Amino acid sequence: MSGVRHLASHAYAARPWRNGGGVTHDIVTVPAGAGDDDFLWRASIATIAAAGPFSVWPGIDRAFLLLRGELLLTIGGAGERRIAPGAAPILFAGEAAVAARPIDDPCTVLNLMARRGRRRIAADRWTTARPSAAAQILLLAEQPTNVRVHGDALALAQDDTLLLNGGVPTGLTFDRPLIAAEIFSQIAP
Repeated sequence: MSGVRHLASHAYAARPWRNGGGVTHDIVTVPAGAGDDDFLWRASIATIAAAGPFSVWPGIDRAFLLLRGELLLTIGGAGERRIAPGAAPILFAGEAAVAARPIDDPCTVLNLMARRGRRRIAADRWTTARPSAAAQILLLAEQPTNVRVHGDALALAQDDTLLLNGGVPTGLTFDRPLIAAEIFSQIAP
């Protein structure tokens, strides 16, 4: 499957949040091996178990999608917003003061980050494959999903991802909606 990489959720590496307030599981960092100061974009799945602030990331644009649970979210001193699964992606600057509070149980979220001026991320839920001019696309299964790509069948477990390089492959199909994070180049690396 040229240009398509299956990333299994059981293999995501755990690491502490930048502010030490929790743990995230890295899905992908581009370029591979980049650290906090030199990644172009990255994606991770985090658990929010208690009320607290998000890490501050100057120069980074962020997108946040709630996968499981419900929470109250505050961005930049605005009032709390109730966020439930299926909500539209929430975009904010990494410098913003952001805090979250789970409503009943811990929440699971998809966290997307892009270095401002170098990469831009757009996120949405796809019910079918669609054309995209993105340099890379990360597709995440919120529930077990059967995918066909280049004639090959793949079974994605919950939170598994597909990383597509060079656009959407012809004949890509899936039997459940997927979260699609489209990563656009803004300046050539």
